[in-house]
Amino acid sequence: MPIRQFILSCLCSFFAINAFCSTIPTDITKTVVFIYKNADAEPNHADGTGFLIGIPVPSKPENSWAYLVTAQHIVRTNPNDLNSPMLDRIFVRLNKRSGDSITVPVELRPSGPNQTVFLESDASIDIAVIPFGIRSTEYDLLLLPENMLVTQDDFKSYNIGVGCDMFFTGMFAPYQGKKRNQPIVRFGKLAMIPDEKITFGGTQIDAYLVETFSFGGNSGSPVFFYPSADNTPGRLNLGQQPIKIAGVMKGFFGDIEPIMLVQPTDLVPQVVPVSQSNSGIAVVIPAAHIREILHSDALERQRR
Repeated sequence: MPIRQFILSCLCSFFAINAFCSTIPTDITKTVVFIYKNADAEPNHADGTGFLIGIPVPSKPENSWAYLVTAQHIVRTNPNDLNSPMLDRIFVRLNKRSGDSITVPVELRPSGPNQTVFLESDASIDIAVIPFGIRSTEYDLLLLPENMLVTQDDFKSYNIGVGCDMFFTGMFAPYQGKKRNQPIVRFGKLAMIPDEKITFGGTQIDAYLVETFSFGGNSGSPVFFYPSADNTPGRLNLGQQPIKIAGVMKGFFGDIEPIMLVQPTDLVPQVVPVSQSNSGIAVVIPAAHIREILHSDALERQRR
């Protein structure tokens, strides 16, 4: 085959393959909100992200109960200690259809008849669920349906495993948007599904490990499996498959490690403080725990 024809053939094959490249639904960023701990909620400080999940009302399936899902450590006074006191309130920045945004306070009551924040009984599960009664059509928000939460059957049906494409959307601390939330989308691969708890921040936790970069402000972001191609080894099928919620972004290895002191060496003549760098491995709390909280006795009673 002449070299020119060979190159042309390669280019045609390349563009033919990439013509099938799948992009994520643009509306996926409308499911997230930005969370702040301070009343001024100035968009220059990274606190965290939350996302909205809806459960249909049985008597009115066209309506849904809305829930704000985020990382539990965002609503704690000490984000490195899930046993620390809970904040009295958080401030949630919502986009409006008019093109700007509004920040609303959300009271946090972890117990009692007026409970507003729900957790798992296992304190190490870094997920908080908050009933979110925003019904106004003025807000540019979308609810993720509960059936997007990944199940064990989904793992089998879509061959979800190590190497599966993933992405998450949430706050990008250096640029959060001046007039309204501007969520970023980041991509990666499923790196590990441990069959035992892993140690993170000195605590044993249930988690997936994802090869992606997560930074401050990404905590609480929804993380998605995106099996857009058939994942069966040895096969390539470019048919579209459903996006599934994998879980909640907790953080990345190294984000809560203390500053270390490097002892003097020939190259470094004195003790200097250094911080660990981002390993590029993010920690995601599985979606099964979201479902556990959504269908806990306390929330079931509240819906009744």
